[in-house]
Amino acid sequence: MKVVADRYQVIRELGRGGMGVVWLAEDRVIGRQVALKELRTSSPAERERVLREARTAGRLNSPSVVTVHDVVVEEGTAYIVMELVSAPTLADLMPLPADRVAAIGLAVLDALDTAHAAGIVHRDVKPGNVMVLPNGQVKLADFGIARAMDDPRLTANGGVMGSPGYMAPELFAGQPPAPPSDMWALGATLFEAVEGRSPFERATTAATVHAVLNERPVPTHLAGPLSEVVLGLLVQAPATRFTAQQARAGLQRAASADAETVVFPKADDGRDVRKIALVGGGVAAVLALTAAFVLLPDDDPGERAVASTPSPVSSTSAPASSSPAPSSSAPPSSSTTTTTRSTPPAPPRIVPLARFKGQDNWSYTGSSLLDVPMGYAPDKALGMVLTQQEGGTRPLYSCQVKDSPGRMTSLSATCETQRVYGVVGYVYESQPPADKPSQELFRCKAGDRHFDSNEKHCDGQQLEFSLGWVLVDREQ
Repeated sequence: MKVVADRYQVIRELGRGGMGVVWLAEDRVIGRQVALKELRTSSPAERERVLREARTAGRLNSPSVVTVHDVVVEEGTAYIVMELVSAPTLADLMPLPADRVAAIGLAVLDALDTAHAAGIVHRDVKPGNVMVLPNGQVKLADFGIARAMDDPRLTANGGVMGSPGYMAPELFAGQPPAPPSDMWALGATLFEAVEGRSPFERATTAATVHAVLNERPVPTHLAGPLSEVVLGLLVQAPATRFTAQQARAGLQRAASADAETVVFPKADDGRDVRKIALVGGGVAAVLALTAAFVLLPDDDPGERAVASTPSPVSSTSAPASSSPAPSSSAPPSSSTTTTTRSTPPAPPRIVPLARFKGQDNWSYTGSSLLDVPMGYAPDKALGMVLTQQEGGTRPLYSCQVKDSPGRMTSLSATCETQRVYGVVGYVYESQPPADKPSQELFRCKAGDRHFDSNEKHCDGQQLEFSLGWVLVDREQ
């Protein structure tokens, strides 16, 4: 049986890809199992580059980072010895409840804080590189394309490394990776973890890059503090993007949130949409992990093998394929289990829209797509909105007025410079056909407070503008 560096005894193959082979090995000095990556390099210069990056990753010391134990060169072949992690990736588990995603986000942020403090950028934060252990611990893997921020090769080779759907827009403009670009990738990862879909990935790389540069993601499930964090992390300009400190504060609120919720009747159950009950306290879903998994995060989130840290990944690299091994050689500490990602039920096509009253005459307009902020009670039914965008419709945004508990509704994706709370639903830009009974929705103003109404006279207050058309009672 092969022994590397007279220390690491190879047990079996775990997976292989464009950069080499990952082996399960036994460290005969310490007596522990490790992941041994045998690197496939094209030249001595390439081998040295990869080893330098592995040493860079080895500088990190955090429970939230997959550890690099050793770097070995034997007979011209380079090996990287890594911590063996038995766990599924976030890509295998999502979508997840917002509070769980917030907790995972805090752990990933811990890993990034450690890296950035050491002068290192990760460059490939994505769901497939976030390991979620059965005990709830989270580890960020694949610091393999991480480099020191003062490394001149970040821009010298002219290449762009990472996964395009999670890369910050400034990277495509030739700017070097920096902490803000890792923050963008974290935002895209958290968005996908809740929504179950990537905010930017499209059918082709060109379309993905176009989406990153030109499109603003529209969430349908994100709400509250987590929505504010994610949308703050996905700000185009690095200078105004959420910092790690801002993200941490918001994630801590989201992880512990137990906000009031509103129970809306189903769109097609025949009940009056005005029958809306306010209930206190949210119910958090708990995901129990009962089996151990051996996985290798790579370009394909669905692939399973061992979490290997240092391996340069480019947007054109081929995904790794796992090699099956005889059951007799499987490590006793883990069981091989096939998981099937559950598919959540599709949301109803339309949901009730209602107005809520808060303190100091503030008003909030919402649907079941967003949690009702604390302190707001049902006031008036306003109609029905679509849950998905269709032709002739546009998103209706719920906004939080800065430095106040106030709320307002807007057609602007930036909430007119206020904070974006989420998408309430989709309204028709013009009156729909007669077979879809509808009524117009207006934004009104009373002093410095905004509120929405179906009445053009705005209950005797000031009319601002039309928000669009909503359906009446139910889809016809």
